[in-house]
Amino acid sequence: MAGENCTLVDEFILVGFTDHLVIKTTLFVLFLLIYIITIVGNISIIVVVKTDSRLQTPMYYFLSNLSFLDVCYSSVVTPKMLVDFFVHKKTISYTGCFSQLYFYAGLVTTECYLLAVMAYDRYMAICNPLVYTVIMSQRVCIPLVVLSYVAGFLNSTIQVGVGLRIPCCSSNIVNHFFCDGPPLTKLSCPDDILKQILLASIIGFNEITTTSVVIISYCYILFTILRMRSVEGMCKAFSTCTSHLLAVTIFYGTILFMYLRPRSSYSLEQDKVISVFYSVVIPMLNPLIYSLRNKEVKVAVRKVLERMAVSQ
Repeated sequence: MAGENCTLVDEFILVGFTDHLVIKTTLFVLFLLIYIITIVGNISIIVVVKTDSRLQTPMYYFLSNLSFLDVCYSSVVTPKMLVDFFVHKKTISYTGCFSQLYFYAGLVTTECYLLAVMAYDRYMAICNPLVYTVIMSQRVCIPLVVLSYVAGFLNSTIQVGVGLRIPCCSSNIVNHFFCDGPPLTKLSCPDDILKQILLASIIGFNEITTTSVVIISYCYILFTILRMRSVEGMCKAFSTCTSHLLAVTIFYGTILFMYLRPRSSYSLEQDKVISVFYSVVIPMLNPLIYSLRNKEVKVAVRKVLERMAVSQ
């Protein structure tokens, strides 16, 4: 199959995690539980934001979109992964593989840009509170979300377009549990270094652009908070940022470590563990971070549960 284009492959075989029955069963139960918490937690955030009038602000509008993204990109990977635990031959069609890569890359990149938008929103709320509601109006918030999706799926279109043109020189066996970029490029010819550099440049551009917005926004936020004379005001300002800052640190830290390392340092077995964290665990953590550390969300959730209990 040396030198042949990947379009000649009908399907890919996913290696997955392990063939040991006890370990497979344990992982299946664990990931199923995480996925259920992810879906319930994120949908709860969306419902609470939509139904509570006090949460009709730009910050919570962006948060509900973040929850929607977490549900979507977790669902691109997890259901197939769960099914593969008890399938002897873990195959995925050529079209299915690159469709999974397309939607996963698009949704994850969209989340990168949305987290940057949320950092800018916190900058406006803390550094320019008098004009915050005027500038961050619905006319601004909706286009910012739309542009995040455009940037995300433009990125995935380019990545998949380049990936489709990488010739397969080894086999159709993907040493991973889903069709991600690095394990797929392992199947390519070593002389396709230019395309690999192009892919790394695209990912690097997205990461540098979004992290720069986050870092600059939080630098201004920090300077503004340190100039505050009221300790209570400082604590309140910090409290509105901690959830987002924690979510950003976990998400960007994992993505940067995963995709922007030298190719020589890649270990696909190690990368599976990292991939589980950012594709399965992080979507579960976001609603927990924002609900456990946010009084307004906790109060809103409590009221929704009380209404449900009364209606029954």
